[in-house]
This record gives sequence, structure tokens and C-alpha cells, in this order.
Amino acid sequence: MESVNFDRAAEYYDATRALPAASMDALTAMLAAELGGRQPCLEIGVGTGRVALPLVERGIRLAGVDIAGAMLRRLVANAGSSPPPLLQGDATRLPVAAGTFGSVLAVHVLHLIPDWRVAVDEALRALRPGGALVASFPGGTRSAAATDAAPWQEQLRETLRRHGLVRTRQGARDAEEVTGYVAGRAAARLLPAVTLTQTRTLRQTLASLEGQIFSWTWPYTPEQVRAAGSEIRAWAARENVPLDTAFEARSDIRWWAFDLPR
Repeated sequence: MESVNFDRAAEYYDATRALPAASMDALTAMLAAELGGRQPCLEIGVGTGRVALPLVERGIRLAGVDIAGAMLRRLVANAGSSPPPLLQGDATRLPVAAGTFGSVLAVHVLHLIPDWRVAVDEALRALRPGGALVASFPGGTRSAAATDAAPWQEQLRETLRRHGLVRTRQGARDAEEVTGYVAGRAAARLLPAVTLTQTRTLRQTLASLEGQIFSWTWPYTPEQVRAAGSEIRAWAARENVPLDTAFEARSDIRWWAFDLPR
């Protein structure tokens, strides 16, 4: 079973996955501090370089690997004249020698790999003693300062469920699952949280759904997502729910390091 391939998203990935500048700066600073003493770093699922290129600009020696050739080509274009070393390959079969890296970075990727345990084994194999697998997972904890959920959020969930549109994770569900798997080989360590604040409207949310922008929608047919979107639009019209009112969502994105003994 191969990891989810993002080739279909290469043309729009950067426009739809960009973090707010303040969150991106905080994330880059946190990761640079963590990885600075564990170089070189290998990022699995490096994609278009959304996280890798800012780290390279901060002096982190980094290589990237991704199964999606189109994403790697976009990374090269984004990098300009000096792209980092890149490899095309699956995280479950890393084309690197054992003990090559001081750190392996996995940004929201382990939940996309059905054989995630094999990918974790491969990451640990690529690390030298004292190295660390640094990973984030989807979700995150809602910040205490967060505003109330958008008034259409629950209706959206119910409608998606009725149409059979359910978010499923093909790989690791959360950090606790990985912690249990690597017990006795690597010690889990919680890193500083990065606060993410984003605004969204119902119109934007429906456009992302109907355009199947995010990978969780890819297993479903266009007819399914369009039917769900049409039902939500009809509900919003009946209930006078505005499509263009923006609501703020704030969450704390958690990161973990899984440290190998020296």
C-alpha cells in the first residue's frame, strides 16, 4: 500500500495550504531551533517545499523525499537557483543509507501512509544515534482564546455524513499511537505548540469541498461532493445563513520529537 500521492494537487497546493505569516514564522523558528543541532535533516513528504524552503533559508541543511514527482518539480520551481537535494520515493522505502541523518521531519504526513509503522521504522533507520523524528499530526487542540465554532459547522458535518463523505486517516491517527509503537526504541517529547489562526467563510468551505481540494475528499466521486454542497447551499438559503461572513478559528498545532538514544 503506497502513501497518498499529491500529484493532482501540485498546481494549487501552495495557494490552498499556505499558513498565515505569523504562524509560518513561529513554526519555522521552532523547527529551526529543534533541527539546528541535528543536521542534516531529511523531510519525508517534502511536497512543494512549503516548510523545507524557509528552513533552508535559516541555514538548516536539508534534503527532501516525496512520492509525487509533480510536487517535487514545483519545489524546484519555488526554490529558484538553489533547490535542496531531492529524492523521489516512498517513505516506506527510503532511498538513503542507514544512519545518514541527524533528524527526519514529517509534517502532517504519517496519517497519509497506510503502512505508517514501516515509514516510522524507515525514519528511525535513517537516523544516527541521538537523532530525532520530528512530526506533526492533523487536528491540534483548540486554543482557549478561540471564537465559537462557525454556526454552519455542525450542519456541514451532518450533511457530509449523510452523503457518505467521512474523513478517514489511512495512517497514524495521532502522536500517542506513534509513541506506543516506538516505545523502547525512541522517547517521545512534546515540542512547543504553534498557534494557527485562520478565517473562513461558508462559501470558501464549500468551494474547497466541491473542488475536492483536500486529500480526504479524493476517494469520493465529484457527484457525491457536489450533492452535499448543493444541500448545504439550499439549507443556508432557507435559514438565512450568510455565505460570506468570516469566522475565526484558532488552534494550537502540536509537534513531537521521537528521540533515539545516543
